[in-house]
Amino acid sequence: MSYRKKRLLLIQILLFTTAILLMYIFYYQGTSNDKEVEKVELKNEELTGDNSANFFEDVEYRGLDANGNRYLLESEVASFNDDKPELIDMIGMNATFYFKDGKTLKVSGDKGKYNNKTNDMLFRDNVVVLQADNEILADNLDYFNLKKLIKIYGNVKGKSLDGNFTTDILNLSIEDQAVELLMKDNEQVKINLEK
Repeated sequence: MSYRKKRLLLIQILLFTTAILLMYIFYYQGTSNDKEVEKVELKNEELTGDNSANFFEDVEYRGLDANGNRYLLESEVASFNDDKPELIDMIGMNATFYFKDGKTLKVSGDKGKYNNKTNDMLFRDNVVVLQADNEILADNLDYFNLKKLIKIYGNVKGKSLDGNFTTDILNLSIEDQAVELLMKDNEQVKINLEK
């Protein structure tokens, strides 16, 4: 064999050995990662109970509401069905609204829904609303973008420097910043003012 043929054979053997080694490494790592992917898929299926859903992690939506205020919506896990892709189911929802007057409003909930066509948001379970030194805790919050309305209901409790309140339903008009407190069964709204 000539020197050139020996050199070519050596290069071919090295390339073949490298290819075998790379296939082994990627195949070995691929099978160990498959188990983790299966666990995540099973966890996600348990969350919705629907096998036709598409799942994403660490999701962010940015946009403008009907009044031209900016918002940022984040979620730990999001999913949607092919039948209604505009309705996004979310787990670990956090929204921040940046108003034109410089104020910010932060809303969080354990789970909820987001409509990416109307920009409506529904927060459920352990809802927390923060604005400056004011805090509202509730079971549910519905943000209706086109109606320019935030409806907070279910064990609503508010805390601020001015005092505390308890009510069944709190409606907040975004357009004129008007607040309406309502109670079921004609009970009175409970307000404790700090002096």
